[in-house]
Amino acid sequence: MTTTYFSDLIVEFLHQQDIDTVVFNPGASFRGVHDSLVHAENAGIAPDIVMACHEEIAVAIAHGYHKASGRHMGVFVHANVGLLHASMAIFNAWCDRVPLFILGGNGPVDAGKRRPWIDWIHTSQNIESVVKDYVKWCDQPIGQRATVESLTRAFKLMNTPMHAPVFVALDFDTQEEPLREGVRLLPAGATEPTRLPPLDQETLGYLSERLLASRMPVLIVDFSGRDPRTVAPLVALAEALGLAVVDRGNRLNFPNTHPLNVSHTGTEVLADADLVIALEVQDLVGALGAFLPLTNQGTPANGAELVTIGFNELLTSKWAADYQQFVPVDRSIAADTGASIAALRSLAEDPAGPFATEAFTERRTERTETLAAVHTRARAQWSLQSQELKNREHIHVAGALDEIHRAVRDEEWVLTNTGSLTIDGWVKKLWPLERPGSYLGLNGGGGLGYGLGASVGAALAHREDDTLCIDLQADGDFLYTPSALWTLAAQDAPLLVVVMNNRLYLNSTQHAERIAGHRDRDIDRAHIATSFYDHPVDFVSMARSYGVHALPRVEKIGDVAPTIREAVAHLKAHRKPVLVEILMD
Repeated sequence: MTTTYFSDLIVEFLHQQDIDTVVFNPGASFRGVHDSLVHAENAGIAPDIVMACHEEIAVAIAHGYHKASGRHMGVFVHANVGLLHASMAIFNAWCDRVPLFILGGNGPVDAGKRRPWIDWIHTSQNIESVVKDYVKWCDQPIGQRATVESLTRAFKLMNTPMHAPVFVALDFDTQEEPLREGVRLLPAGATEPTRLPPLDQETLGYLSERLLASRMPVLIVDFSGRDPRTVAPLVALAEALGLAVVDRGNRLNFPNTHPLNVSHTGTEVLADADLVIALEVQDLVGALGAFLPLTNQGTPANGAELVTIGFNELLTSKWAADYQQFVPVDRSIAADTGASIAALRSLAEDPAGPFATEAFTERRTERTETLAAVHTRARAQWSLQSQELKNREHIHVAGALDEIHRAVRDEEWVLTNTGSLTIDGWVKKLWPLERPGSYLGLNGGGGLGYGLGASVGAALAHREDDTLCIDLQADGDFLYTPSALWTLAAQDAPLLVVVMNNRLYLNSTQHAERIAGHRDRDIDRAHIATSFYDHPVDFVSMARSYGVHALPRVEKIGDVAPTIREAVAHLKAHRKPVLVEILMD
C-alpha cells in the first residue's frame, strides 16, 4: 500500500482551491512538498511548476500572473534565506494590494530532529516576523491539523477586502510525516471570502444630494480597475452624472481616451471642484494636490467636500506608511466597489429619479462639453509634443513610445509593465488605454526588480490566447533580476520585452542634479554612481545568452517601429519571447 504523506495533502489543497500553477526557486526546507508536486501518483491534481532563479522573481511572477488573470499562482520560498530574498517582492505586492498565497519552508522546529549546521541556520523562531508587517496574515503552525486550518484561513483572508499577500510557514518535519488518520481538508467553500455590502440607502441618499448640488463634481479612481468588470459601469456612471474623472492609474480604471477623463491635464477647470469622490484611492493627498491647492491637513483649500469609498482603513501596516497622510474627509465609506458603482449608476440612470430633471440635464451637458474640450486639447498637445521630440539627435522616451504604439496598434496588446514613472507617464498620455485589463500598472512598492518577473507571470497568464504581452522595461529595474530571462526562455512565455535603455538610474540622477543645484554645485557630476555610461550593458547579448531571441539594438528613431514589427511577427509565428533594446536619452 502506498503511503500518503502530509505534503500530499498540501498538494490536494492547492488543487481544491484551483491553483493550477506554482512558482519557486527550489529549497530543501520544502522538499517534502516538492516531492509531492512531482510524484507520479499526484499527476492528476498537482499544479504545473514554474522554476525561477531567485525568490524575488518567483513572487513577482505570481504578482503579474494575478494582475493579468485574477487567478492565483502559489509561491513557495525556502526557509529564512529564501523569505529574505522574497521580502522585497512581497512588499511590492502589499503596496499594490495583490493577494498572493506564499508558503515557506522552515525547521524542523523540533531541534532534536535537525541535521547538523544547515537545519540550524535555516530554522527560525517566528519566521513570519520577516514579513509580518506587510502581509495581511501570517502563521507558523506546528502539526498537521493546525497547518490545514492555517492554509484555509490564509486563503480566505487574502481574498477578503482589502486584498493582500499572506504567508504560512510549513514545518519541515510536518511536511514529511505520513498523513495521520482523520486529518483531512476542510470543505472547499470554507475559503470563500467575506464580502462587503454595497452602499446603503442612507449613503445613496447622501451622495445623491451632494451630486445634485455640485457644480463641478470630480471622481478620482485608483485601484477600482483591479476588477475589470467595474470599468464599463464606471464609464456609464460618469456619463450619467457628467463627472470629471481623474485616474491615478494603479490599474486601468477608466479609459484614458474618454472625453470625461481629464487626468494629467493640469487644467484650471478642476479648481472649481466642490465635491470630490475618491474611489479606492491610496494616496489621497497626492491625488487631490494634482488639481487643487491644499491646506496643511491635506484638504482642499477651496472647501470642496471629500468622500472616500474603499477599503484603505481595513488594512494598515504598523511598519510601512503606505497608508499615506491622514486626511480628515467629510465621509469615509467601506463598501463593495462593484456593487456600489452599480447602485449609484442605477440611481443616476433612473428615468424617474433625482437626476432626471431638466435643470440637472442642462448642467450635466454643459459640464460634459467643457471637460471634453479640455480632454481633446490636452491629448492633441501631448501628441504634438511626441512628434516634436522625434526630431532630437538621440531617441527620447516619448518619441519611442509613440513609435512602439504605431507598430502594435492593430494588435490586441496588454502592457504588462511600464517600467518607470517617466515611461508610465508618457504611456498614459500617448497610448489608448481603453480595454479593461490592457494596462496592469506599476510595481506598488517602488521596489526595483519587479518588471521582468511580473511580465513573465502576465505572459504565462495569456499563454493560451493571442494577446500580445508587452513589457516596457526600464534598464535599471532589469538589472536587479536579469535571471528572470531564464524562466522566460524555459517557459517559452510569449512576451515582447522592450528595454528602454537610457544607461541611467534616472530618478537618482535627477535627485543628484537637484541637490547639486540647490547647493550651487556642478550638476554635470550628477551622473557619477548613477549611470552606466562608462560600463554599458549589452542587453541583446544577455538575452541571447539565456536563449531569448533578440534583435539588433535600435539607436535611431526611424528604426523603432520597423524593429518592433519584426519582433511582433517573430513572436506571433513562434509564440516565444523576443527582446528589443532601444538606446535613448
